[in-house]
Amino acid sequence: MAAMRRDARRLAVASLIFILSADLATAARKIPLPPRRPPELGQSVPVNPAPLNLAPKVSEPVTESATSAPALEDLSREDLIVEINNALTSLKQFSAKFSQIDQSGQSVTGQLMVLRPGRLRFDYNPPSALKIIADGNNVAVIDQRLGTKDLYSIGLTPLKFLLSRSIDLNKEFKLGDIQIEKDRVTLEAEDKATFGGSSQIVLNFDRKTLLLKGWAVTDPQGYSVTVKLTQIDTKHELDQMNFVVPDTITPIK
Repeated sequence: MAAMRRDARRLAVASLIFILSADLATAARKIPLPPRRPPELGQSVPVNPAPLNLAPKVSEPVTESATSAPALEDLSREDLIVEINNALTSLKQFSAKFSQIDQSGQSVTGQLMVLRPGRLRFDYNPPSALKIIADGNNVAVIDQRLGTKDLYSIGLTPLKFLLSRSIDLNKEFKLGDIQIEKDRVTLEAEDKATFGGSSQIVLNFDRKTLLLKGWAVTDPQGYSVTVKLTQIDTKHELDQMNFVVPDTITPIK
């Protein structure tokens, strides 16, 4: 059980590192940066991901009727990136179910809420007792079983655009291949501004709506995490109280 809690916590911290916004960095700079990977979270398993092909390229068109999906394959690379930027910028708030898996196959599930700019909440399902809350100023990793709350500086992280006020992927990343598939669009990117080195990112979008459906990130240490979003709700307004970091944590039994 202790090993399961440790693995789940490592996944949570990995998710935190990958998702949190640079918009929070100014307020969080007063909090010292934590170690890149705390020893108690275990050692990462190095991997050697295939290098990104960063040559400007859009994949071959997918044969599909014009009535069932936008003619994305007819757009230039630059116009397609503009469409993706617009879709992300319009996503002011959403909630979703998520599944998160690392390179060893360890997985966790839970609920995600995002309210731009600067706020998110991950509630992990049992047996994990973890929550991650960003309130627009700080980010807390909360372990309800231990009754602990760890504050993290945001700094330079991949996927920082997810909570930022405005989105321009060309400015945030060095963009690689764009693949237009039957039911999704994938965008590869490299973030050289990540704390500790470069991170490789793959963003997944719904082909018809360009709604963000998930992402995969490999950090500078070779630790990878893949997140898939389902049951995405963009219509219901989120209560801002969901993003309040509690002052104290009462351990649960």
